[in-house]
Amino acid sequence: MNPGAKYLALSGICGGAWGLLVTVLAHAHFPRAIWAGLAVSPLIGALIGLATLRWCEWKARYRIGAALVALYASAALFGLAVGLYDWLGVHPPESARFEVALQAVVGFTWGLTILGYWIFLWPLAYLTCWLTGRVSPAR
Repeated sequence: MNPGAKYLALSGICGGAWGLLVTVLAHAHFPRAIWAGLAVSPLIGALIGLATLRWCEWKARYRIGAALVALYASAALFGLAVGLYDWLGVHPPESARFEVALQAVVGFTWGLTILGYWIFLWPLAYLTCWLTGRVSPAR
């Protein structure tokens, strides 16, 4: 397997693991729509992996900040997937508005902040970036 494919595969696997964690944490708030986020979480992991491809080349202070940005970006993408499912799949078409999708994005990022999950998820995001950086083709 070439290094790029290995990196994307590991990023997707990490994204799937993050999706499972978020599903456990947020299932009570989005009981039906959360499964859409879980379904696309490997894709979210691959996208975040592409964004942090050169993570291993950055200085430590930039890596720390990038892990936080990656955490919030992935939360927003997960929320977008949940919101799009909620908008397109749950609400009847006559009452569906795009704001329904955006409220999940705000809900996930706001919940990450207000509920304090970022405190223990930020180091986990750093660890994930470090793990994927170990097999990065940019290394």
